[in-house]
Amino acid sequence: MAVKPLRIAVAIALVLVVTFAIWKLGKVYGQNGKPGSPAAAAVRVAVVRRAAISTSVSNIGTVQALNTVLVRARVDGAIEQVLFKEGQIVSRGEVLVKLDPLPFEAQLRVNQAQLSKDAALLDNAKVDLQRYEALLQADSTSTQTRDTARSVVAQLTAAVANDAAQVDLARLSFSYTTIKAPITGRVGARLIDAGNIVHTADSTGLVVITQLSPIAVSFAIPQERLKDLRAAQVRGPISVTVLNEAGGPSENQGEVILIDNQIDTMTGTIRCKAQFSNANDTLWPGQFVTVRIALKTLPDAILIPTIAVQNGSEGPYVYVVTAGNLVKARVVQIGSVEGDQTIVVSGLSAGETVVTEGQFRLEPDAPVHIASVDSPRTALP
Repeated sequence: MAVKPLRIAVAIALVLVVTFAIWKLGKVYGQNGKPGSPAAAAVRVAVVRRAAISTSVSNIGTVQALNTVLVRARVDGAIEQVLFKEGQIVSRGEVLVKLDPLPFEAQLRVNQAQLSKDAALLDNAKVDLQRYEALLQADSTSTQTRDTARSVVAQLTAAVANDAAQVDLARLSFSYTTIKAPITGRVGARLIDAGNIVHTADSTGLVVITQLSPIAVSFAIPQERLKDLRAAQVRGPISVTVLNEAGGPSENQGEVILIDNQIDTMTGTIRCKAQFSNANDTLWPGQFVTVRIALKTLPDAILIPTIAVQNGSEGPYVYVVTAGNLVKARVVQIGSVEGDQTIVVSGLSAGETVVTEGQFRLEPDAPVHIASVDSPRTALP
């Protein structure tokens, strides 16, 4: 009875041996059918090219308003009218809020009346002084009386000047009952309502106005790129592009307006700021965006697709296809990565062929079958 299980076990062992032998022969015999030639792997390749390209650096930035104003009351009073709507675009000088003007009108009239009173007294004192001057010439009065008249004129002149200043101050306070927009921008949520009493000491304010056009984006770049950034600044305005969700350039084109005066020792980066017109309000304060800063143009760069670059123990390398359709692993020195293109500093020459897809199946001196060739890419602007 034990013979049948033994036969089954022997049959299974024979099947495994035959399967292994077939697999081994498939490894030994290649497409040419000759022993010792491994099968050629199908790969996608690209031709190394020489072209002009703009070098850049990209990073995450934060959109910031160039100007943000918390509108406050400059006098104490009751709110009579709120003339703006939340989220409205307002122009500089546009009336936002009106306070009750009656107390300020009354104070202005009081000061104007005091000014008129003191001005009349001054006119009378000047007439008296003229009389005393004439009497003194005729020896009909004393010098002391004339000097006293001069002192009264001087005092009333100062009083009139003070009254005029009080009138100007009252008129200024009256003008503050009409609260106007100090900048052009978009108003936020209303912080007050009509009927409330406001004070100059209030910390909440009335409303916040944020300037949206133009607008700024704050970002940081590695300190290693500072030299290139400053060199670009010497040549002229530094172009900055906000990238869209697909990673391509958007309609928002601006230029650098600030390179900070010190490097952040915690991060090894330097803070910069760029300004954008933002005509369509596509950038919003607080928004995170990716920006690309153009540094310089290399007129004769060696370019390969970024996906061709592999990382090994000796550094970056690529698989180069030789004339006999064999691949060689070659260590390269790479520069910056510009989109889907990588600048090669050394290790490759224009016209050579590198593998861009299928590298995981390759080893040095392995034969390959070129399944497709990548079309040349256009250099970044």
